[in-house]
Amino acid sequence: MPSKRFSLHFNRNNRDYEKIINALYCILSSYSLLKTSRKKDVAITGIDSTLRPGNDFFRYVNGKWYDSVSIPASQSGVGAYMFMNFPQRIRLQGILDSISKSNNPAGSIAQKVGDFYASGMDTVTIDKRGYTPIKPLLAKIEAISDLPSLMNFVVNEEKAGNYSIIGFGVSPDDKNSSMNIAQLYQTGLGLPDRDYYFKSDSSTVAIQEAYKKYLTVLFQLTGSNAQEAKKNAGLVYDIDKQLALSHKTKVELRDVQANYNKTAVADLAKRHPNIDWTTFLNNLGAKTDFINVGQPAYYDALNKLLKTIPINNWKIYLKANSIERYADDLSKPFVDASFEYTKVLSGQAVQKSRGEKMANIVDNYLGEALGELYVKKYFSEDAKKRMLVLVNNLQKAYAKRIDNLQWMSPITKQKAKEKLFAITKKIGYPDKWRDYSNVNIARNAYFENVVSGSKASISISIGKIGQASR
Repeated sequence: MPSKRFSLHFNRNNRDYEKIINALYCILSSYSLLKTSRKKDVAITGIDSTLRPGNDFFRYVNGKWYDSVSIPASQSGVGAYMFMNFPQRIRLQGILDSISKSNNPAGSIAQKVGDFYASGMDTVTIDKRGYTPIKPLLAKIEAISDLPSLMNFVVNEEKAGNYSIIGFGVSPDDKNSSMNIAQLYQTGLGLPDRDYYFKSDSSTVAIQEAYKKYLTVLFQLTGSNAQEAKKNAGLVYDIDKQLALSHKTKVELRDVQANYNKTAVADLAKRHPNIDWTTFLNNLGAKTDFINVGQPAYYDALNKLLKTIPINNWKIYLKANSIERYADDLSKPFVDASFEYTKVLSGQAVQKSRGEKMANIVDNYLGEALGELYVKKYFSEDAKKRMLVLVNNLQKAYAKRIDNLQWMSPITKQKAKEKLFAITKKIGYPDKWRDYSNVNIARNAYFENVVSGSKASISISIGKIGQASR
């Protein structure tokens, strides 16, 4: 589960992972070329033959690319995957541009995909609405009067994808990967992780100030005067920082054992009476007796802070959280404010085109519906059948080799073949497409479309608790 208002990604200021990916890509490419031809005149253009690979393998393989590559102004990073994925992105864009202009049957996936895309491309209507779409949400926050009503708001928004102080998710149990389990993670921060609140170097301070400025602008855009907006931004930052004190560091999060704490809900309810886990999970629709608490210290701290921080301050915090959550789904001033903050983190110089943004958003919320339209045009049923035959033949060949092994006992051979034929074959697209009948899409209601898509995804996720992970 990501932190409440930030998702990790490669960027201009964080290229270590990108280096690794590009090194692996170049290694594989080089190996493929060398394997297919032993001629001395084979040219591997990326290799810097002036360097000894044993001294600096990264520079040997990637140096020429690293020194010459240019990151597009609208992107936060560049790498092999970006180049390989470009043709698919163009194809998807073509599908969306075409289907959004068609007259599609009501309720069909074509109608939902096309109208969702069209609603997001209609920036004139979005700009006219301003922040009207979230006014009911802000009114709900204003109506909060005590801790139970605060937690009721939190859980209701959790079901809509508006995460705040509870990091809830569903994923395979680390100690029984065949089954899904409810998971709790540390959350609640607007900056990428805890260290951003406590470092004092110039780069980190610049990010802190950009974040505070962003909060201030969001409060002003929703009706606060300059003085009040700045005060509220400081208050939100202070609550963030108190939550950050309980967060584990990135290094501590790597300890798999320490981040596995399967706990009975009944015990958790006793431990955190202010959170009231029993009511929270019931309202969420999460039926489970056990839950893995990844970072218990966060929820111990939250349980105390819910009492020590005044309700009115929590309301301001929740307003900031909600405005941030939907900033990119509102009018241009909100979108611009969001970008001005995130570009300090990512180094991205200009915003992506509206079409590219919407292609990603439709993929996020109606991914399988868009995928179904894609495979109808670019990946036929016959192609899937041919690939399935190929994989089946591979299994048969491996089974024959297992049978011919002299060093394996009959029992071991049987177990090996059971594993071999237990492979899940995911080729091209699923045999059964996801049902989007509970997602309501209207051509003139972009914000509401986002909320509907998010609710449907979370409902499906919650329904996987206690189910097989495949």
